[in-house]
Amino acid sequence: MIAMITLPAEIRFVRLASLTALKVAEVFSDSLNTKQSDEGFCHAFELSVSEAFTNSVRYAVPSGEDTMITLSFSSDNNKLTASISDSNPPFNPDPTPVDISSYPERGFGLLLIRQLMDSVTYTRDNGTNRISLTKQTDSAHNQSL
Repeated sequence: MIAMITLPAEIRFVRLASLTALKVAEVFSDSLNTKQSDEGFCHAFELSVSEAFTNSVRYAVPSGEDTMITLSFSSDNNKLTASISDSNPPFNPDPTPVDISSYPERGFGLLLIRQLMDSVTYTRDNGTNRISLTKQTDSAHNQSL
């Protein structure tokens, strides 16, 4: 594991989750010893983590105790994974089709995440949701050029 942070399920912490994901992606990308960091990789990773964290916040069930969301980051060769865990009710990880012509304000998060990431998995274990987002950098291919 590269890093882990646990934050309250509050909208004011979305920016911190987003910046954490961006920094982790930048450090990971830089560690691959490429001539330039892969900005597209870093921004796609950041946006996906931000969307997943925002979904966790929006669906957090108010209770007497503080609801927390844990972000953990790990790497394997040229792949970076973020796992977002919460104790919210289970959800369907398959995005429902959205009618773009109706210009909905919501409903694009999971669709966007699936478009940006190479792998998205959802598990529910002992009352905990975990969505794992994996992105592979193209930097490994750039090293051989």
